[in-house]
Amino acid sequence: MIKITKYLTLNILKSKFMLVYGVLLFVICVGLFTLGNDQDKAIIGIHNTLLILIPIVVMIYTVSHIYQSTDFIRLLLTQPIQRKYIFFSQFLSNVFALLLVQLSAIGLALVLFSDGSFLFSIMVNSTFLTLIFSAISNWIAFSIDEKVKGIGTSILLGIYFLAIYDGIILMLIQTMSEYPIEKYGITLSLFNPIDLCRILFIFKIDISALMGLTGAIMEKFIGSSLGSTIIYIVLLLWIGFPLSFAVKKFLKKDY
Repeated sequence: MIKITKYLTLNILKSKFMLVYGVLLFVICVGLFTLGNDQDKAIIGIHNTLLILIPIVVMIYTVSHIYQSTDFIRLLLTQPIQRKYIFFSQFLSNVFALLLVQLSAIGLALVLFSDGSFLFSIMVNSTFLTLIFSAISNWIAFSIDEKVKGIGTSILLGIYFLAIYDGIILMLIQTMSEYPIEKYGITLSLFNPIDLCRILFIFKIDISALMGLTGAIMEKFIGSSLGSTIIYIVLLLWIGFPLSFAVKKFLKKDY
């Protein structure tokens, strides 16, 4: 498993996409720092950009990569290797390559142009987003046989998490404004990993005005310390559940 993971990781890192992705992230981070003299605003801008860019890129790339690797997966299945090892080799190699490129590009920019005070928080959120949406992408790719449908589903799901979900919550709260449903907003916020990462970062920099609706509700009712603990637990569940579903689909998939 380790040898397969190493080989696949190195193979992915050689692709032109990874080079372009890394350069793009570095240029975006440097650009936001150089556009203004306020480091805090640049950090917030970088984090908000990553919340949009990472989920979409990770989902589209991961789903496409799995479909393109079908022949290689079939070859591995002919070898005396357990299916679960093949799955985790493919999953981990993809995650390792994406994280190496992302964290290197973002980390270099933050080290060069900031004091590094928010480096850890941004790295943690980037890692969570990559793991979560890689797990979801594997679930999609191994559940849908047609490449076009798989990629289309990943794009629609990304748009849902980025935009549609918050709109639904806002409409629900406005529609039922006469009822004390704010506490239920906390539960609803747990179903969007992007919102959870945003809230987690805002807890770190303590700017409540930028928390958004769900973040303000969570801080009001449970506070930032307990809220952060709950968010970390839920983010781990966001990795675990899709990944377990993806493993089951792969083990049963007929190649």
